[in-house]
Amino acid sequence: MKTIFATAIITLILSAAGCITGKPVNVNTTAAANAVSAEPTGTPMAGVGKVDIPAPETVIQALYKAHDAQKSPFFQSKDRALVDKFFSKPLADLIWKDATTHTSDVGAIDGDPLYDGQDLEIKDLKIGKGDIDGKKATVTVSFTNFGEPKSIKFEMSAGPESWKIDNIVYGQSGSLMGWLKETYASKPDTAESGFAGKYQVGTTSCTVKKVGANYEVRWAKGSGVEIFKPTLDALAFNADTKDGGVNSFSFDDETFSSGTFYRADGKSFSVTRAK
Repeated sequence: MKTIFATAIITLILSAAGCITGKPVNVNTTAAANAVSAEPTGTPMAGVGKVDIPAPETVIQALYKAHDAQKSPFFQSKDRALVDKFFSKPLADLIWKDATTHTSDVGAIDGDPLYDGQDLEIKDLKIGKGDIDGKKATVTVSFTNFGEPKSIKFEMSAGPESWKIDNIVYGQSGSLMGWLKETYASKPDTAESGFAGKYQVGTTSCTVKKVGANYEVRWAKGSGVEIFKPTLDALAFNADTKDGGVNSFSFDDETFSSGTFYRADGKSFSVTRAK
């Protein structure tokens, strides 16, 4: 019994000595390594926070579906958000301007922009898969119109939540952006193009509104309202005075951004479009 007790005492002393002298203690090294390398609970996975937007062709599919349901973003002036849903801002701005400001029966878009035609008998419509290059993509749409094969390309860019259409390219017919820019890009951004707008004339100002074929000029000071009529010179507009004289606006170019006001008494004043 004494022998067993002595052996236990010796074993305990040797174990303590091992700790003091720094000799290695037998531990499970594999379990320790796993404990160090294990990812802490709750660490975000790589890629968390990145939102994958739907494929570009899904936008085109939705656009044609809206067109077929008589809910096209084109040729309507009640819902700007419907235009912004499909098109990037530069193109959306011009589409909206064409729908809301043109004074003739037909604006810059004089046919169906999804089929590049006025008379339609569409068959075999196919919307291709988007060809993505970074943040840009193209989607090709093919169909036949009265049996004639045609294809158009949608140029797109990636937005925060979806792809947006930058342009529709028709081949030899040009492009939607090209048609709209040709009509509106060089014209002043006013509710009505041409002479209409607000002007600084000398030390006073006036507001010009198109009324039929003529223009109503409302002065901030002076004689109130005058009716100016276009002349043979496309950049000049005249108004007859009560005493038989003529007041006249004469502009420097077709943007109507600057010119001269000639008063019936012979005095003249500089004219600039107000911003």
